Amino acid sequence: MSLLQIPVMSLQKRIENELESNPALEESNEDEESEDEVWEKSSYSKGSEEKTKPVIEERELSLQEHLLIQLPLLNLNEEEYFLSEFVIGCLDDNGFLIRSMYAISDDLLFKQNITIDENTLLSILKTVQSLEPIGVGARDLKECLILQLKDKEKSESTTLAIEILENHYTAFTSKNFEKLLIKYSVSEEILKLVYQEVTKLNPKPGASFANREEGISFITPDFLLTIQDEELQLQLNNANKKLLKTSAYYKNMLADLKNGKDKEAIAFLQQKIENADWFTQALQQREHTLLSTMSCILELQNDFFITGDEKQLHPMKLLDVAQKVNLDVSTISRVTNSKYIDTPFGTFLLKEFFSESYSKEDGTTVSTKVIKTSVKEIIETEDKKSPLTDEQISHKLEEEGYHVARRTVAKYRGQLNFSTAKLRREL
Repeated sequence: MSLLQIPVMSLQKRIENELESNPALEESNEDEESEDEVWEKSSYSKGSEEKTKPVIEERELSLQEHLLIQLPLLNLNEEEYFLSEFVIGCLDDNGFLIRSMYAISDDLLFKQNITIDENTLLSILKTVQSLEPIGVGARDLKECLILQLKDKEKSESTTLAIEILENHYTAFTSKNFEKLLIKYSVSEEILKLVYQEVTKLNPKPGASFANREEGISFITPDFLLTIQDEELQLQLNNANKKLLKTSAYYKNMLADLKNGKDKEAIAFLQQKIENADWFTQALQQREHTLLSTMSCILELQNDFFITGDEKQLHPMKLLDVAQKVNLDVSTISRVTNSKYIDTPFGTFLLKEFFSESYSKEDGTTVSTKVIKTSVKEIIETEDKKSPLTDEQISHKLEEEGYHVARRTVAKYRGQLNFSTAKLRREL
């Protein structure tokens, strides 16, 4: 069950750990062993060995490293330099100062035995905020945006943007256009330019640098799907095949010891050999279960996998698959957990193919994903000057034959990462 649940990348690590911990488990070439001694590991690959010199790539700098190399260019005394380094160390990976001046002052007192007043620290923070990229060292999004606007060439729209953010930030972010138009006596066109200026800014100025804590993660699909003559071709991800076998050397050693008196050595060897046999069989069973489960999903969602149209997704529950492949629901849940399939239409998480059913007035049933797709299309094609409320979207769905309550529309809208109607407004 544990092997069944882990995705292909974690499986590789699991196999490597097993090979390291169990000397009775070995890798082998296919032409060295008979079929009953090996297992073709289609989902395990160490990659091909290239007989070329390794390419050494320059390591990407973190945000903190990028800022620190700028400090020597400033005219700072020893204390200012040290304090600037300390403040830079308090920035998160997006470039924001995540600690208060009071907390930083406390740290300096207790850890470095340095007494610094808040005004001095604020002066140091201004120094950090002068570094590239502009916006780092901000204590919140408002300050981050203002720092970037002040660094831009002055114009009517940038000057007004700074004033609005400084004095009416809530009205700006909530898109209370009417209040801002009256307050500043400007035209809609000028206010539109203000919003365009702010939209061009970077809300996370440090995010483009290497994360000091986490590496970039990539999705490695567990299944590969191709289409030939409208026929679905499924396979497990197997760039290079490897073979596992139970060591013949340890089997022979066990046979030689069986007539001896060293029961401890016999027990040790027997356990390692049994574990190796079990592991290869478990991997075979894992492969069979994965393929049978995914094949069943392809059968139930054939229309979607042929066309790539989300409206062709049918209602499907874990129980539907479990009954077809004659497995427990919990097993299907493990198979579909954290696993991806690469298709001609993109890479999908298997969980995305499961949804509840919705019965239309004419008696036909559709997947709730189809309704979500309709909600998405309605919002994307709405008049942005007067976006639709959840109630209005509900009425639009009713015209398509879906009687969906306002609260359900709000839930679907949130799951699709759309804001409320007011926040979707544009000038």
